[in-house]
Amino acid sequence: MFLKFKKKKKEKPVAQTLIDFPTERFQAGSDVLTLRLATVSDIPGLVAIQEAVYNGYAPWVSRDFYHELTAEKDRLYLVAVKRDQVVAFIALVRREQVPDLHIANIAVLPVWQGRSVGTYLINTAKAVAWEIGLPMLSLEARRSNTGALELYDRLGFFVQDVIERYYVDNKEDAISMVQNLED
Repeated sequence: MFLKFKKKKKEKPVAQTLIDFPTERFQAGSDVLTLRLATVSDIPGLVAIQEAVYNGYAPWVSRDFYHELTAEKDRLYLVAVKRDQVVAFIALVRREQVPDLHIANIAVLPVWQGRSVGTYLINTAKAVAWEIGLPMLSLEARRSNTGALELYDRLGFFVQDVIERYYVDNKEDAISMVQNLED
C-alpha cells in the first residue's frame, strides 16, 4: 500500500503513568478550551509558549520536553488547547522524596493570561493530587515573576523557602511554595 493512502493514527501520549486523565473542556473567559494529555507533537507549542512568556527564552528546550514526555516515571503533562493550538500547559511530577505532587512547569500564553487558565490548571493539579492520595502541592517560581507569585498566594500556596541562585540562565532566586491539601 502506498504511504500516502495509509491512515494516520492519532498520536497517543507517552509515559503518562501518573493517572488516567480524561480529556475535558473548560471555560476561559468567553472561550472554551480543551484540557488533554500532552503528546510529543505538542513539544513545539510548549517551547513556543515559554518563549512568549520569557521574552524569547525557553527554560526547557525540545529535548527536555521529549525526555519528560517519554520517561517512564510518575509524570502528567496536560495541555490547554483552542482549535489545535496549545495555549497553556502544566507539568506534574509525583516526587519520591516527599509526599507531594510537584508542579514542575506551568505556562500560559500571555494573550490567554487573565482568563483563569492558570487557575484552572492549578485546580486540576489539586484534583489530581487528591485523586492519587498526595497531601501537598509544591512548586518554584522566579522571584521576579510577581504575577505568578500573586496567583499562587491567592490559590492558597505559602512560601516554604527561598532557593538562592536557583535558575541556571540568570542565577535568579526561586521562591519555593507549597499548599497543604489536607487543611
